[in-house]
Amino acid sequence: MSMATHLVIDADGHCYEPDNDLAKWMPAEFAKRAPNRVTDSSGYSHLMIEGRLSSRRRWGGGPDRAEVFAPHIERARPGMTDPLKRLPDMDEEGIDVAIIFGTSIALSVNGMADKPLMKGVGLIAVQDPPAAVKELEYLAQHRSIVTAMLPTNVYGINLGHRMFDPVYAAAQEIGMPLSVHPQTEHDGQYGVWGVMGAGSERMEKYSYVHMTSFPFELMIALMHLIGEGVFDRYPKLRVGFMEGACGWLPFWSERLDEHFHKLRPQWPLLKRKPSEIIKGPQVAFTCEPEEMILPYVLDDIGITQVMYASDYRHWDSEFPDSVKEVKKIPGMTEDKLRHVLGENARNWFNLKSEDLPAR
Repeated sequence: MSMATHLVIDADGHCYEPDNDLAKWMPAEFAKRAPNRVTDSSGYSHLMIEGRLSSRRRWGGGPDRAEVFAPHIERARPGMTDPLKRLPDMDEEGIDVAIIFGTSIALSVNGMADKPLMKGVGLIAVQDPPAAVKELEYLAQHRSIVTAMLPTNVYGINLGHRMFDPVYAAAQEIGMPLSVHPQTEHDGQYGVWGVMGAGSERMEKYSYVHMTSFPFELMIALMHLIGEGVFDRYPKLRVGFMEGACGWLPFWSERLDEHFHKLRPQWPLLKRKPSEIIKGPQVAFTCEPEEMILPYVLDDIGITQVMYASDYRHWDSEFPDSVKEVKKIPGMTEDKLRHVLGENARNWFNLKSEDLPAR
């Protein structure tokens, strides 16, 4: 694989599961309920899940899709669906191991084949905590699965809610980190269905939704998990916050500390300053390759908290130059590069020597 000096682990890459082919991965009794793609009268594509559209919004995806993206943007590559075609792209980028987040809302994804240099992210039904616990126990039996994904909210219910405690207890017991990952193009009804991105109900342009929902949703999720005492109730629980950049962390850490200090009666379950948790071993974050503020963030919250992520091959990824972009950031010392590009992810995802390519 990569001949780079540094071990490079992509903490957040992506794939596209075949929406219309998921049935073959599902038990026969559930195959007829598999998600499928439908096109509305205006030419917009939607994912249909058990008779309900996963999104009713139109932020692209129809005849005017080209109007969303600049002409130079490549939105997909064969490596998004074919693992054998993914490997040359990893080589070109300089990535040794990729942690791959799926997109389709289907438990069957957990049973798909894996390649040794690609590690999977399990999907769990967080809206049904007992089922999520059962799936976590299943995932823990597979070395190719290194984390399980959490949405930023469940039907609008924030992650610090006590209903999710069984999931956190199981993840702590198993020793598997959880990964909070934002998303767009979802809407819903509070307490009934859907994942609602902060601000998305007020935006009509995809660019605005994407800019706000990813970092804002992670900020809210981190705040609620800390403020509701989840990390104090489960002191060995580890939660990563993916694909929302990291430049906001110093500001958010200070603001959380201020509100904890001045509005303490509203934080009865929190036993320590929020910044202590943000700087501690229970949380981790991914950075964007072009974040010039990255060295300052590392100086502020610690060198072990931030992981490189390619975001391959979403439209806003820097493929094939994301590793190069991180190395070009002024102030990224060899020690900082070693931690961010690979060492932090190796430790966070519990990767062993046999999980890594020979160097």
